[in-house]
Amino acid sequence: MTTMAPVALPRSIVHPGPETAERFRAVGCHAYPVTLTARPGICVNEAIADAFAKRGFEGGYVRLRNVPMKRLHYVMPAAAPDDAHAAWYSETFSMPDGTILDAGLHMGRRDGKPFLHCHGSWKSADDVVSMGHLLPFEAEFAGETPLEALALDGAILDVQKDEETNFPLFTPIARPRNRKDTGLRALLCTVRPNTDICTALETAAAQFGLRETEVNGIGSLVGADYEDGTSLSAYASEILIRNGRIGPSAMGSEQAMLDIAMVDLTKHISSGRLVRGKNPVCVTFELLLTERQGAVA
Repeated sequence: MTTMAPVALPRSIVHPGPETAERFRAVGCHAYPVTLTARPGICVNEAIADAFAKRGFEGGYVRLRNVPMKRLHYVMPAAAPDDAHAAWYSETFSMPDGTILDAGLHMGRRDGKPFLHCHGSWKSADDVVSMGHLLPFEAEFAGETPLEALALDGAILDVQKDEETNFPLFTPIARPRNRKDTGLRALLCTVRPNTDICTALETAAAQFGLRETEVNGIGSLVGADYEDGTSLSAYASEILIRNGRIGPSAMGSEQAMLDIAMVDLTKHISSGRLVRGKNPVCVTFELLLTERQGAVA
């Protein structure tokens, strides 16, 4: 079981179900940097699933930057309408002919079929910027789109019911290895509520012997404390890790650095580097850690 020492945090959230002892889950795998070609005329979920399949992979992590869209529908975090969940989603917003500025997505599976989860920022045709959770079956690329991705072998994110949050959530599961070439040593990881995101990543990387690690992913926090002194208290958010790594600190220990963009349930967009030890997860974080080539364990 992957456990970690408790850390005193400035904020927390109460979910409807019992807290599980496992505060993060991680599965070792290998990642392969690839360029995907996503076709138009179909929804984003199908386009990216097909693009991975053509390269011989089930899924992985994709970063989207400056991508023109024919259809773009999304939601933001919102207060829950009842006590069945601690937070919920807003109404659906539509941005025809919008452009994805920066977004990250995990392609996994749900009920045995390809399914993706995407957070990011986008702008409308008249340059209004927003951020949130992309609806993958209601979005469509404007044209054939090359995308940089980290394709996975040996693990996949699979949607399962989570009793603590009462949400269906991605969780990493092991899959048979299909490739003989090594790829990058990697870790597919999810982090649970009221757990500091930075220290959880450090613990996961240490347990698997990963060093000098790049961190990609999306998730949610209970407010945020940034290194520039900004402190936000809104209890639900949608987050994209813009730049993340785990590496040696000035004290010699391996520490996580996460630079994020975030929209919270007040629709406020913020960004910056998180303070280590002060940023509890709200619902979940879904992360891919990849070891830098040449790193020595």
